Amino acid sequence: MLPPLRFAVFAAAASFTLTFSLTYSNRAVSAPVDTVSAAFLSQPPPPPPRPLSPEMSARAPVRLLPDDLPGTVIFRDDSGSTPPAGFTWDRSVGTDADAAPILRVENFNRPKSTDHVDAKWMFRQAVKRGDVLLARFQARAEYARQESGEAMFQLSVQQQKPGFARHVQLALTAGPEWALLEVPFVATRDADPTEGEIHLSFGTIPQAVQIASFEVLNFENRARLSDLPFTRFTYQGRQPGAAWREAALARIQKIRTAPLDIRVIDVAGQPVPDARVEVRLTRPAFIWGTSVDSAFILAEGDDADKYRATLLANFDTAVIENGLKWPKWSGSVASREQALRAFDWLERQGLRQRGHTLVWPGDKFSPQRVQRMPAPRAELPVLIGEHIRDLTTATKGRVYSWDVVNEMMHERDYFKTMPELEAAEWFKIARATDPRAKLLINEYSMLNSARSPDRIALYLGIIQRLRAAGAPIDGLGVQGHVGRQVRNPEDVLADLDLLATAGIDIQVTEFDINTPDEELQADYTRDFLIAFYSHPQTTGLTKWGFWQKKHWKPDAAMFRGDWSEKPNARAWRDLVRGEWLTRVDAATDAEGRLQTRGHLGEYEFNVHAGAKTARQKRTLTADGATITIQIP
Repeated sequence: MLPPLRFAVFAAAASFTLTFSLTYSNRAVSAPVDTVSAAFLSQPPPPPPRPLSPEMSARAPVRLLPDDLPGTVIFRDDSGSTPPAGFTWDRSVGTDADAAPILRVENFNRPKSTDHVDAKWMFRQAVKRGDVLLARFQARAEYARQESGEAMFQLSVQQQKPGFARHVQLALTAGPEWALLEVPFVATRDADPTEGEIHLSFGTIPQAVQIASFEVLNFENRARLSDLPFTRFTYQGRQPGAAWREAALARIQKIRTAPLDIRVIDVAGQPVPDARVEVRLTRPAFIWGTSVDSAFILAEGDDADKYRATLLANFDTAVIENGLKWPKWSGSVASREQALRAFDWLERQGLRQRGHTLVWPGDKFSPQRVQRMPAPRAELPVLIGEHIRDLTTATKGRVYSWDVVNEMMHERDYFKTMPELEAAEWFKIARATDPRAKLLINEYSMLNSARSPDRIALYLGIIQRLRAAGAPIDGLGVQGHVGRQVRNPEDVLADLDLLATAGIDIQVTEFDINTPDEELQADYTRDFLIAFYSHPQTTGLTKWGFWQKKHWKPDAAMFRGDWSEKPNARAWRDLVRGEWLTRVDAATDAEGRLQTRGHLGEYEFNVHAGAKTARQKRTLTADGATITIQIP
């Protein structure tokens, strides 16, 4: 059973989170990724919203919003954006002339506050303390600039007089397809039409959002919260025994495991029956990693101890989240030394390490000297080359892979003064300095929405151009930030098929699922891992954090702030540290043999025959392995 939504009430401290995800088209910011916008904007108008049930309609709710929304709206733009944020009331092509107009708000930058881009209406009726209300409307987004692809806005109910008080604040998001949002809540104070206001605020990120069929209904005392509908989230293929999952699990057995034929003999070469054989996969061939906080890796205290222990118990690979990025690496001797000391600790624990990131071509992700550099920035390519050599030399031979360039599909500042193909040189420099490291390109807004195929096409175009210019790209990184409305696993597999046409490895480099619905989060963690691991072109998945207090999206963590385990942590452990981390403890047969299958990777074999023991290490590849172990 899905957990209930957290209801916001008319109280200053109350908050509510409910979201739908979408993919970012970057329409107002970067021309190279604008080619899909026109097709997206021509999507059909919203269908008529689902009516209230006859039972709820019979309770005669009172509309709190004015009848004439376009004529009564008060729009404010305090963003300072150039061009300024704006709004329109549209009627989509093909809609009946009497259909309700659609509010479209576009914000071109990131203001200091959400309510700096704001549409407001006054109450048309009074509200009393204890009244039960329902906000409902349809929403979709044309684009939104953030990694998960979620457009973000806010619904607020507040009083301006006799003194400002925010009664309710609902943090919302919208996806690329029209969806109906229904949110019930309770008023905890009185408000009349001279003081009550209803706001939709859009100043969170650069985005364009559409709202249709907006209404706030007051059931007064004629309904309870539990009577009212509210939006729940799920996905196709979630049910037990889903056909896609059964096929994926069978595929995992075929492509991720291989036969192990173990023979135990004595010094005379004779078989040893009933020998106890312990088979342990010590390092999977597939990457199962997480980002880590370099400062906390080195910290003291109970939480730091628990952080390190949890890291080692759940992951075989780590990536320093921020310490190797250009501003931190070059910021001071102390920050560089901190990153290297954390790097050394991770290496001593036997963890593989991914490097993130050599170049992030946005000014805001660059050192101050780059941000202040005036056009034409002739020295910037030289500085980038020096930075790549510096960082890869410091970690040479110790990094499994590097994200050479991060988010170049979205972050285009560098390419205003240099050609896009300059990025091919970054890969060449990295390969020359650290020939053993695998070199990845890294990007977001794929595998997480209906627009993923469009994003993938643009991404593959960039990769093709860079490879044609000689870039030695070994792998294709997809960040994998997932929002509240998740993509069906079968669609994820179809997206992976598209990515696989590049003919190189695919890795999810920054996986998380940002939702407060812990049951949905756990089920989708299970199913995303199964789908991704079952695809033959994938080679690794790295989570972007695991503990709530050291996570960029706290709801996405696997462990709460008090270290209690969330359901998604159990889903991860059951598969990654359970079913897919081969452990066999069995006896040889009369011929001294033990035949089994194991997941690919590095193995340790311990054999016990009476008081005698033997140990051997081998790597299991897709061709399988025949192993003879001699008891001394």
